[in-house]
Amino acid sequence: MVSLLILLIPFFLVAVLNIMLKKNSKKFGKKILWQHRLFGYLFILYLMINLVQVGVPSWFECKISLNQGQPIFHTDNMNLVPFKDSLDITSILNIILFMPFGIFLPTLWDKYRKLLPTFCYGFTFSLIIEVSQLFTRNRTFDINDLIFNTLGTVCGWVVFNSLREIFYKLADKTVVKSLPSDTFISKLEPHLYIVIAFICVFFSY
Repeated sequence: MVSLLILLIPFFLVAVLNIMLKKNSKKFGKKILWQHRLFGYLFILYLMINLVQVGVPSWFECKISLNQGQPIFHTDNMNLVPFKDSLDITSILNIILFMPFGIFLPTLWDKYRKLLPTFCYGFTFSLIIEVSQLFTRNRTFDINDLIFNTLGTVCGWVVFNSLREIFYKLADKTVVKSLPSDTFISKLEPHLYIVIAFICVFFSY
């Protein structure tokens, strides 16, 4: 029961975010369709699954380390040398895991329909994950993960653009266009999904 409630928290927070965005959009005559909100819920679900799979720190793990007098920041086994090891199944899985990230971004926000912003956001998101793993006991900062996660984001962007012509009607309904009159919260919307996912995963296990 508790696990179910914890799982529902990010969806509740996204619902609150949607209410705030809807109020702001009405003031400036900006229309946000229900398709955008639907894909937003799918996006937060994907982010939660992604963060659990890659292994970001949790409050429970930090609490155990503190109770045992162990450091919560670990720099052991950091790999800062690209391609030191040969390509393995983990690298391929990282690409696959981050492809949806590169698909969701241009699906939801038009500014990510350009490659450079998507690449930069994929790199930043992956870098945040890798740095956060320095606060875990069983994960390490790996430059290869950073590279292949970013590559996965770019591959997802390519897939979106390959299929965009087929699903152009749906893509036009899910996307929110950036306007000079956008409020601060509208500009922060893509980043708030990441913040919500990180906080919820941190306190969920």
